[in-house]
Amino acid sequence: MEQDIRFIDFEGRRLAYATYGEGPPMVIGPRWVSHLEEEWSDANQRAFYAEVAKSHRVVRFDRVGCGLSSRELEPRPTVESESRQLEAVIDAVGGSAIVFASSCCCLSASQLALIEFTRLSWRLAAQMFAGLFDPHASGDEIAEHTRMQRAAASAEAASIFLELDLNADLRFLLPKVPVPALVLHRRGDRTVPIGRGRELASLLPHARFVPLNGDSHLPWRDDQRELFRALAGFLHSDQEEADAGSPLSSRETEILRLVATGMSNREIATTLVLSEHTVHRHIANILRKLAQSTRAAAATHALRAGLI
Repeated sequence: MEQDIRFIDFEGRRLAYATYGEGPPMVIGPRWVSHLEEEWSDANQRAFYAEVAKSHRVVRFDRVGCGLSSRELEPRPTVESESRQLEAVIDAVGGSAIVFASSCCCLSASQLALIEFTRLSWRLAAQMFAGLFDPHASGDEIAEHTRMQRAAASAEAASIFLELDLNADLRFLLPKVPVPALVLHRRGDRTVPIGRGRELASLLPHARFVPLNGDSHLPWRDDQRELFRALAGFLHSDQEEADAGSPLSSRETEILRLVATGMSNREIATTLVLSEHTVHRHIANILRKLAQSTRAAAATHALRAGLI
């Protein structure tokens, strides 16, 4: 038996797919680059597909840009467009299929599977997200968060919003944001890796990045003291400076405000993106100017005098 090669229109371009065997479809996603005819001529690959075809109809396709599909690369491929190609092939063979994802195909398959899982099994998906957002939540807390999510949106709405969030890419816009920004990210966040928070802060021209301890994605879970200290330091630093007659510089005033919230030198350094040595030097100058012997005494004096 030979493979059956067909073509479908995908957003104005040709998408080639091939089927082999009988039974329920199993879509074997393309790897880095592929060519349906060239790969079929390889004995090892053909033997592998023949084994799978003993129980399933093997479905393979060339991603747009290579193989028998259109070789156009504009617009440039994205994970989102790859997911849509996978979905188009599944629709072409009946609308439901097992996906065998390997190598590069895992990205698009994972995204599509998560969205479809949310749409088709909203109760289980809501429970999964509840545990992901707050890994240390009790069973009762997960059940309550699951209930709240399902009360907030239908399965269709939840899957649409999830697809929007996964597909959004504003990296081209972030460097144009003119306002100050504070990026807070918990080090152990299992929903969004901390590297994404660092990337966001690096793209915003006036951003501070503050890593927080904990692993909850939800701001109201885990220890919130670090979060509120960083938030207070950011908000206070944007307030107008005290009287023109203040002996402190704007940076010293900013640092003393953070001292007053209970931050250590290291935490202040992280918040303001300074070295700990620089913070220590500023505080030494503050103590000298205010004639105080300790950080706490300086903060108390400044609050009473209206300097911060």
